[in-house]
Amino acid sequence: MRYYLLLIFIILSTSLSFGAERIQASNIRFNGTPPQMVIDMGGSTKPKYELNYDEVNRLIFIEFKNTKAAEQFVSRNVNGSYVRKVDVVRYPTSVGVFIHLQKNVDYKLSYRSNPVRFVIDFSKRINKKEYTIIIDAGHGGQDPGAIGFKKYREKDVVFAVAKYLREELKNDFNIVMTRSSDKFIPLNERARIGNRNRGDLFVSIHANSAAAASASGFEVFYYSKKSSPYAAKVAAFENSFGEEYGEDTSNIAQVKGETEYNANKVQSAKIADDLARSYSKRLNMRNRGTHGANFAVLRGFDGPGILVETGFISNSSDVWKLKQSKYQKIMAQEIGKSIRNHFY
Repeated sequence: MRYYLLLIFIILSTSLSFGAERIQASNIRFNGTPPQMVIDMGGSTKPKYELNYDEVNRLIFIEFKNTKAAEQFVSRNVNGSYVRKVDVVRYPTSVGVFIHLQKNVDYKLSYRSNPVRFVIDFSKRINKKEYTIIIDAGHGGQDPGAIGFKKYREKDVVFAVAKYLREELKNDFNIVMTRSSDKFIPLNERARIGNRNRGDLFVSIHANSAAAASASGFEVFYYSKKSSPYAAKVAAFENSFGEEYGEDTSNIAQVKGETEYNANKVQSAKIADDLARSYSKRLNMRNRGTHGANFAVLRGFDGPGILVETGFISNSSDVWKLKQSKYQKIMAQEIGKSIRNHFY
């Protein structure tokens, strides 16, 4: 008797299971603003579902229980800014939707009624910026820097390059400008700004000058206690501007001990060498090399740093590039590329 009752129960349960009306997944559509994907369901009943996300493969998987797929509810290649493709899999009593995301995309699933639908909102993931770059536009305010061919002023040219460099790097790094206007900042204060903001790299941008109008090209410097006679001369020239406006640059002390000094020098020289190679090719300017020298503004910074002499403001050919926004942008791009190469 018990056997017959159990058999009847199984038959009835099976009949009810297969006889229950299944919800229909009717359509997949995309909206542009805000970016979202909508899964439309026929009827007024909310299906049970299971949501999973595979971080490694950037894959959202949604299984809708007791659901069937309409004829037009199919896989599709999207190749959009947020979704690469959508795969639809029909199971015996459910429907699986696999959503393949592009890189750095976040999502949020929500349910809406009248009509029944599931909405997936997409957004670009904002990565935490790990490194801070200090951009130092040389001179400023009452200090014009070198005044060169046709009275072009160093402070104006290098400030333009510095602003382009900020734009070049701002999406990947925290950026701190030692000056964001035509303002005089003492050399020791520039270094302090970098240290207060815990900069990971100090980039000082300048333009060279020489008595001989034929002198041309660019060069990259890093802080070193020892230098060639030529590098020492350039450092003394740049340091003299601070002294001209009442600053004793000899009081700007090296921040760290010898171990940190040597480590910073190695990193700085590597960045300088990389920049010199790419800058020369891209701008078709003479590469005057990389040099270690006792620059006050680099000496006071607690980390690696470079000083870029973007060209000779006293040379007509160099000035032709230094004054044009087209070439200023290229200069910023090449400096930015070397910074990215170092950190990433």
